[in-house]
Amino acid sequence: MRRLGVVENIAHDGTVLVRSEFAPSRGADVRDKRNRPLGQVIKVFGPVREPFAAVRPAAAASLSLIGADVFIAEVDHADQEDRRSRRSH
Repeated sequence: MRRLGVVENIAHDGTVLVRSEFAPSRGADVRDKRNRPLGQVIKVFGPVREPFAAVRPAAAASLSLIGADVFIAEVDHADQEDRRSRRSH
């Protein structure tokens, strides 16, 4: 697991805002420190050096999440097909 960052706030629509250490890819699975699924990244925005990641939680997020470290599961991209090798016909 790779540390994504710290939960900064929870929006009124339930979205969890994370101050990220890097720009994660959209759709990346976010987990808590016990490796339990928290949700998926739906949007990355803000400054390049420390962007924010908006995470759509899998279940209702509690206020106790604020200040907690969150992580992204490492993904092996080697088995994914290269974009250039796909045919467009």
